[in-house]
Amino acid sequence: MLNAFIAVLLPMTAGAQLILTLVLTKGEICPGQRGRIHRILPLLLVLWLLVASQHLYTLLNVALIGYFYSQVKTGKTRQEGPLKILYLANGVAGLTMLDAILTAPNWVAAVMLILSCLLLGAIAAHWLLTIARTRLQAFHRLLPIAGILAAMLLTLCIVPLTANMDPMQLQNMLHAILLSFSLLVTAVIIWSWHLLTAKSADKIQLGISCLVLLTSLTGFHQLYF
Repeated sequence: MLNAFIAVLLPMTAGAQLILTLVLTKGEICPGQRGRIHRILPLLLVLWLLVASQHLYTLLNVALIGYFYSQVKTGKTRQEGPLKILYLANGVAGLTMLDAILTAPNWVAAVMLILSCLLLGAIAAHWLLTIARTRLQAFHRLLPIAGILAAMLLTLCIVPLTANMDPMQLQNMLHAILLSFSLLVTAVIIWSWHLLTAKSADKIQLGISCLVLLTSLTGFHQLYF
């Protein structure tokens, strides 16, 4: 269970890092927002440290992001910092994901890893951006929509996965499948609740959704590994 949980942290952390990089380089953010986004980067370091227990070379990402963080300001700033270091960290994250995809036991598992990167990366980035109090309304709308689409596609991947199971194995795993699916639906509803109620996204709401999604994807991970 613990190994499966750490395994799904990889696509979540890689996806979140790529989205945060996009926000820092392409997003229309004021100096105050930039500094607050810089301030949450140590949370990525913690996640990469956990991932490193299975992928030791991701310690390089810890060093790169740590160096980038040490070179930027966490108050109001227009300075972007050494973005080449951040791009290099993204390259390490991308190669780690590629290795996980290429070594997946079957094509369904590979596709689910890609979708997990989109789904978990989007919710984690959305949560971190909310903690940083960003006012990027487009991201607050687009990230949940991207998550809903990824969740739908991920659900479709379960069909060929279960079709290849023998009846006895399917019977034993049916409860876990239904539980993971229920958690997935619940997490997506919580995540998109601010869209349904026309309110601002709340960090507690997104934090709960992120934890529920992690639990759901951990359950699904155990089906194909």
